[in-house]
Amino acid sequence: MFWEHNVVMKDPLKVEIRFASSYPNLYRSAMSSLGFHIIYDFLNHQEDVYCERVVYPYGNSLETGSPLKDFDVVSFSLQYEQDFPHVLEMLRQGGLKVRKKDRSPDDPLVIAGGPCASSNPLPMSPFIDLFILGEAEAILPEFLDILRQLDNPHHEIEAFLDLDGVFLPGMMQDKAKLVKVEDMSDAWRPVRQVFPETNHKELIPAFGKAFLMEVSRGCARGCRFCMAGCIYRPRREVNFETLINTAEEGRKATGLNKIALIGAAVSDYSQMEELCQELLQMGFQVTTPSLRIESISRGLLKSLKESGLKTITIAPESTWRLRKAINKPITDDEIRTTMECAFKMDLNVKLYFLTGLPTETHGDMEDMVNLIRELQVKAPHRDSLRISINPFIPKPHTPFQWAEFDLKDIKSKVNFLKKHLKNKNFKVENPNKSLIQYFLSMGDANLGDIIEESSYRKVPLGEWKKHAPHWIKVDELPWKDIDVGISDEFLLNEYKKGLKGDLTPWCETFGCYNCGACNKKAN
Repeated sequence: MFWEHNVVMKDPLKVEIRFASSYPNLYRSAMSSLGFHIIYDFLNHQEDVYCERVVYPYGNSLETGSPLKDFDVVSFSLQYEQDFPHVLEMLRQGGLKVRKKDRSPDDPLVIAGGPCASSNPLPMSPFIDLFILGEAEAILPEFLDILRQLDNPHHEIEAFLDLDGVFLPGMMQDKAKLVKVEDMSDAWRPVRQVFPETNHKELIPAFGKAFLMEVSRGCARGCRFCMAGCIYRPRREVNFETLINTAEEGRKATGLNKIALIGAAVSDYSQMEELCQELLQMGFQVTTPSLRIESISRGLLKSLKESGLKTITIAPESTWRLRKAINKPITDDEIRTTMECAFKMDLNVKLYFLTGLPTETHGDMEDMVNLIRELQVKAPHRDSLRISINPFIPKPHTPFQWAEFDLKDIKSKVNFLKKHLKNKNFKVENPNKSLIQYFLSMGDANLGDIIEESSYRKVPLGEWKKHAPHWIKVDELPWKDIDVGISDEFLLNEYKKGLKGDLTPWCETFGCYNCGACNKKAN
C-alpha cells in the first residue's frame, strides 16, 4: 500500500518551465527534508512552473513518471557527501550524460544546492552546470526571472554570473556569495505538505506522519567542527504567533496532528517551552530532532513527554577537555542531570559522540569510556540508552578545516572503544566510510573521475587514498572562491584556540566576535 496526499498536479504542456527537484537519497530521507518541501511548494506556487519530485534510485518523477531528460531544469539537493555518486546514477537513469561537457545544449540545465553545494561544490563541478549557494527563497525568484528570459540557458549561462548565490564552475567571477533569508518573516513556509500513506516501513519519513514546521535557521553556538553552524550564521527565529498560525494552517491542509519542530538549534528557540505548551493545548503531538543540553529544561522535557515524544537525542561529543577544544562547553554534570531527568520521565536517550578530534589522546579515550560506562549505569534498562560514535570529519568553512583525518589512528581508537564498550545499543560508524566522506567533503574537481567510477561500482579504499587532500594555506583551499560570510581570519583564530583548548563564549550572550556573519560589530 502506498499513496501520497497533497501531490501537485499540473499539465506539463501548459507551463513554461518544467523543474525536476531531485533528492539523491531514498524516499524516506527526501520526505523528511523540510528544504525539499520548501522547493516543491515554492516552485509550484509559480503559475508557469511545474515542479516534480525525483528520488534515488530512480530517474523518473513521482508525479508524471517523466524522465529527467524531459525537464527544463534538473535540480539536486546535496545534503550528504556520500550521495554524490547517487546524483550520477540518477542522471543516467533519467536519460542524461553525467558529465556536463558531454550533454547537448538541448538537455536540461543541471543545477545543485544544499549544504554540500554551498560549502564546497568543487568535487561535483564536472557534472553540475550551476550551483545555488545558500537558502532557496533568497535566490530562486531572481534565478527564475533570468531563466525565463533565456532562449537557451546552456548558451547564455553567463547571464547568471552577477546573481548573488550562484557559482559557475570554470567561469571567471568574483567570490560567489552564499545568500540567506535575513528576516524569517520572508521565509517560505510550505503548508500543504506532501506526505505518504503506506505500510512499508522503508517509505515512512523519519518523523512519521508529521507536519514539518521550521522554528529557526542557523546556529551561532560556535562548535568548531560544525559546518552548518558556520555557513548558516546568524541564528534567525520565526515569530511565535507565526508559528501558531502555521501549525493551524498546516493541520487544515494536511489533517495531521503531529508537528516536527525543525531548526539547526531547535531547543535554542527563545520561547521553546511556551511553544510546546501552546501546541500541546491545541491538541498537537510535538517531536524534535536533537536538543542542545544547554537549552533543555525540565519544563521542556515535560511538555515533549506529554505530547508523545519517547526519545530525546543529545550530543555530548566527547570528554570535558575535548568539549573545550571544540567549543562546546557543556559539563559532565549537565549531561548527567539531563539524562536523569529524562529517565525519571520514562524518556529514552540517544547520545552522539565523536572520536578522532584534534588533540585527542589515548587518555581522552579512556576518559570517554569511563564517562560512557557511568552514563550507561544510569539507564533504567538496556533499551533506555543508545549510543552512537562517529569519526570526526573535517569540514570546509569551519575552524577545523585545517585538521587531518588519520585513518590508522581512527581505527585504533574505534577498536579500543569496541573492546571496552560492549553493548547491543552501542554503534560505531565504519572508519573507511568516514575516510571517503572526508575526501568528498574536502576535495576538489580532481575527484570527478573517482566519483564517476564509484557510481558504477564499489571503489577499493586504496584508490580513494590516492586523492587524500592536504590543504595548508588559506589560498590553497578549493572553496576559497566561496564566500559564506564568515572570515578566514576568524576561522584560523578559532582553530588556534581549539588546539589550546580555549573557549569562545556564545556570541548571543557574550557579544560579537566580528566573525563576519552579521552586521553587528564588536565593541
